[in-house]
Amino acid sequence: MKILVLCNSDSLAFPTISKLKELGFLTAIGIVKKNETFLAPMLEDMDLGVDIVTLERKSWEKVLADKILETKTDTVWVLTFPWKVPASLLKIPPYGFVNFHFGILPKYKGIDPIFWQFKNRERDGGFTIHLMNENIDEGPVLHQELVSIFPGENYGFHCMRLGNAVPDLVEKVVQIQNDENFEYVKLEPSDEVINQKPSNDDLTIDWQRQTSEEIEALINATNPKYQGARTRNNDVDMSILEITPVNLDNPVEAEPGQIVHADSVYGLVVACSDDEYVRITVARTREGYVSGVKLFNLGFVVGHRFD
Repeated sequence: MKILVLCNSDSLAFPTISKLKELGFLTAIGIVKKNETFLAPMLEDMDLGVDIVTLERKSWEKVLADKILETKTDTVWVLTFPWKVPASLLKIPPYGFVNFHFGILPKYKGIDPIFWQFKNRERDGGFTIHLMNENIDEGPVLHQELVSIFPGENYGFHCMRLGNAVPDLVEKVVQIQNDENFEYVKLEPSDEVINQKPSNDDLTIDWQRQTSEEIEALINATNPKYQGARTRNNDVDMSILEITPVNLDNPVEAEPGQIVHADSVYGLVVACSDDEYVRITVARTREGYVSGVKLFNLGFVVGHRFD
């Protein structure tokens, strides 16, 4: 089987690309121009021995079609890609396009299912491997696998585990594609479908409404892809990348988002809407990444409120 890979991520795609090279299946790799400076050097360091094709928005369909025909590619595997593949392209390789969707379908479709699974405090993430048709994240399913979301895990570490789980399935997927009698996987229907891109509001902490657990889930969902969950304190815009739940020996009455403890040892402790408290351990301001202790040293004190 000759396989061309489209990818727009290192952690989610590179382990599978390495496996395809090892097995002699890899024919070429397509990456988006926008991320060329990030992805191309790492792919070149892997010494894959295949062309790395840079795709631009205005011309990518023709460039990809030509490369499929030139390399006599049997199937295209999509391991994260930002653009919808038209039906005219889907028909070119004899075995079609296979999408490795890093989310659990049918509920989590679209651009960033990992973010939504974290934000919604799902116990599991995972991936769904399916043949592609003209509808986004639809088509006959070849395999679906759950991958637990560990307590305290963030977006980046989960991506690493997802990416490392797929290579073990490479030969199975190839076998399925060659099996004309394969019975496709039937997915359980979902009453809710989430397929939108996170908005600024989705990425922002709502101290008045969100519980301590919901805030921690949002922070983990935004680290590192969105550089943390957004908030504001004392006219300073910042993002929080890590917090730790804490128990106070002497709980205090405070408004949600209010700093109730601040010193040079523990940094900042903040009240939440559910009468729980969290300690800020890592944050990002325009000036750089800082610890909670550093925020205290910069003048964030008891009584200041996040909003």
